[in-house]
Amino acid sequence: MEKLTAPSRDLALQIVKEVNFEDRLMGSILHVRAGVRIVSLYSLEEVFLLLKEPYPQIDPAQLENWIRTILHDGELADSIKAITLEETGNQEILPCIRDLVGWRLIQCKQVTG
Repeated sequence: MEKLTAPSRDLALQIVKEVNFEDRLMGSILHVRAGVRIVSLYSLEEVFLLLKEPYPQIDPAQLENWIRTILHDGELADSIKAITLEETGNQEILPCIRDLVGWRLIQCKQVTG
């Protein structure tokens, strides 16, 4: 996993806040019996919780763009882009992204207290 530098307090506050309805990110969860359930994601923490599910579905390119343009975290977006270039298939990509997003959330909570 790539190392991320600790964000500034202002960036950390921007990263952990919830976004508006029009800025939300869409993902889905594949349930074995119920099928696909579409979910709206309003924060990076919600993205992390989705990625912890057994069968998460999210477009890594859309996630990278959302993090870059809505959350303004270019470093995390660049790291996600690098993962998508290195790995093939969502079964390899999404767990790496989950760990990276989790680490960024830990950093933000340390900075913001």
